[in-house]
Amino acid sequence: MLTKQDITRISSLPADKMVLMAVINTNPSSVDNSSSALATRIKSHARDESIPPTLMERLLERVSADQREFGKSQIYVLGEGVEESIGVQLDLEERLHYGRPLRSILMNVLSSHPRVGVLAVDREWGRFFVLEQGELSELRREQNPDVGDRGDALMSGRTRVPGANNGGETADGPQSSSGNDLFQNYLDASEQKFFNALQAELEPLMKGSDLHYLVLVGPDERRGDFKTEIPSSARYEIIGETNVEVGPGAASLKSLLDKIMPMVQEFKGVLAERLLDEVQEKGIMNLENVLEAVQEGRVYALLIPQDGAQLHLFRSHNPEVPYFSGKKDVSESPLDGSLMERVTLEEILPDLSDLYGLEIHRLTGEYGDKLVREYGGLAGLVRF
Repeated sequence: MLTKQDITRISSLPADKMVLMAVINTNPSSVDNSSSALATRIKSHARDESIPPTLMERLLERVSADQREFGKSQIYVLGEGVEESIGVQLDLEERLHYGRPLRSILMNVLSSHPRVGVLAVDREWGRFFVLEQGELSELRREQNPDVGDRGDALMSGRTRVPGANNGGETADGPQSSSGNDLFQNYLDASEQKFFNALQAELEPLMKGSDLHYLVLVGPDERRGDFKTEIPSSARYEIIGETNVEVGPGAASLKSLLDKIMPMVQEFKGVLAERLLDEVQEKGIMNLENVLEAVQEGRVYALLIPQDGAQLHLFRSHNPEVPYFSGKKDVSESPLDGSLMERVTLEEILPDLSDLYGLEIHRLTGEYGDKLVREYGGLAGLVRF
């Protein structure tokens, strides 16, 4: 998994250091990576990006080893005195870059899938996970103290056998129907108490983990009962539900992932549609309009296409007095007269994010195509 510590370490490389940065899909289960197909694809990418032969050979060696180790994709940073390899359990879009370090490549991995909370719940167990970059991490588990041995004791016992001497003899077996009703009432009350306690913990867990989306898993009836406990004022959105066994060891992390990941992938499309609708309703479109609004502090989020390297703009040479423009005829910054240089959107994304506190939303597939075709390749969501 790519961590913020990884990004900080890689971002600390000298700004003028020449490195190869690569995101490679190494998933061994993919037919596109069978036999020599993966190496052939990398060589083709390397030619397109004018990668030095020595770096390409180093990359091929690392890919060959890493494909047998971990991850569906690998992130590489290679250069003189630099060799980074980070596995990610996602099928990522491939990208090769040779030149100055591009932090936007790493930022893209972090934002490729939304981080999601996962609550697995039944009468006996509540288990809370975080899904990030295709990996599930369990943060909390709670067991209902009123279910288990105590409940078994209520259901078993000694009951009278009719027709025996002295009014009958005792034997092991289920208690009377009234006892069963009592036990059912006990279970219902226990469930209500347990679910209330879980609900009270859920909001702080989501907030503390900076999560806005939740997937609920568990047996249908229990999951439905718990969902009724979630208040309408909850500050998170339930994006999916599925039926799985909950208890420790009952459902493997792999089986959970197999059910949850398609929901998250589908929700990415839902989010993209929402963002484009918001731009259409009250956003800003086209390169120059967006850059102007960003520098005025009116924009809180940028919508960008999958490959920002295809979008060119201009940046002033003086980092102390930054200025950005999409106009080709602006040769000097109007702020301090410093010369303007032509750059790609990918190169300045970290600067825009840091300087103006922007969220970055990279739209892929049909949504990225629509952003380019109908919105001019760049769009902003306004603060006011």
